[in-house]
Amino acid sequence: MAGDRRRIQGPEVTVAPIIIKSSDKGKIQLTDANGQRRDGRNLEDIRPIFLKTGLISQANGSAYIELRRTKIACGVYGPRQTKIPSFSGKGNLNCEIKFTPFSCLKRRQPYRDAQEKELSQLVFEALAPSIRLDLLPKSTIDIYISVLENDGMASCFAAAITCASVAVADAGIEMLDQVAACSASYIDGDIYMDSDLVEEQRESGSLVLSYMPSLNEVTHILQSGEVEVSLTTQAIEQCTDTCSKIYSVMNHSLLESVKNRIQ
Repeated sequence: MAGDRRRIQGPEVTVAPIIIKSSDKGKIQLTDANGQRRDGRNLEDIRPIFLKTGLISQANGSAYIELRRTKIACGVYGPRQTKIPSFSGKGNLNCEIKFTPFSCLKRRQPYRDAQEKELSQLVFEALAPSIRLDLLPKSTIDIYISVLENDGMASCFAAAITCASVAVADAGIEMLDQVAACSASYIDGDIYMDSDLVEEQRESGSLVLSYMPSLNEVTHILQSGEVEVSLTTQAIEQCTDTCSKIYSVMNHSLLESVKNRIQ
């Protein structure tokens, strides 16, 4: 009797699969006896920041930010005329964040998923209060953020906001102030600033704060998890101080960009 060609014939002798148990995440020591983290940082320290503008020549403004294994590029296009025929007294701001397929441990799909759409809306909410859209009627500003490498979702989201704000300033768009953002994770009752992917897997909650240092105003706060009020208040204070430090890096990057253009 002829075999069924529509089915793949399996081997006559089968072997049980070899299952390798993954290492227990709870056994990973996040801090040493001196209270320092695995990369040598203290709990309140953030990773070194590399920030540069003007990398995308076709865009009106662009920026690239790198925090060790977190790498993000942003391009700003506009202001340009809105294609919608209805009149609007304020300009439109469109934000889109996209993870490259190779940016995460698990390969991402090439099309936008629900998480990317949610993050795009959150980036819009964080940046919109800082941009003078009232001076740009019938105009549209498009912000495209590409995540090249992701080492922690909360820190990646904060870096995307910082990078986009610098890119908007690089485009020459009038702003009330630049928006600096940073993240904090709640792990075993402690606050870990700018946590990476390994630390993020142990967190019980997280907080991402967007802040305009010159105006001393918070534009956006995103918190997850069940945390005590006192710990949240302490995390907000630490994030505010950290954003002020990030703000100086943002200003230095823009000043270097202006010097290069003058020369």
